[in-house]
Amino acid sequence: MLNGGTVDEFQTHDITKCCVECSTNNCCVAYTYDTVKRRCYLKNAIGFSSEDGTKTSGLKPNSRFGKGVTLRNVKILGDQQNRIELRSEEECRQYCTAYQVFSWAPPQDEEIVRSGECACTMRIKTLQYEYGCVSEINPPQA
Repeated sequence: MLNGGTVDEFQTHDITKCCVECSTNNCCVAYTYDTVKRRCYLKNAIGFSSEDGTKTSGLKPNSRFGKGVTLRNVKILGDQQNRIELRSEEECRQYCTAYQVFSWAPPQDEEIVRSGECACTMRIKTLQYEYGCVSEINPPQA
């Protein structure tokens, strides 16, 4: 379940309508569908995520190539992560190609450390707000 700014909400018996509405709404970046209340919540911000078996969430595609998702100021945490210090978001993207999901956080104090933290994962566990962080979810390449 994604928690954050809800820009709109409505009743629907189908998660597909929730996904379609998010994709056509310029303010929407993600959605959460409540399977018990049959209610869709369109999100314009993501603060954090939490586990709830009665809710399903999705993200609006918006990456550089139009197929994946790029999230600014959101860190993705996975079940099994590969972490390394790298100098840039692009280095992190290239390093994590086989994983399809990465988060890169810039150094906290640029005078002391010049590398940021890069984390690769294949399974998303949670999302959390972290200023300056860039995360991407990219589909497997055929």
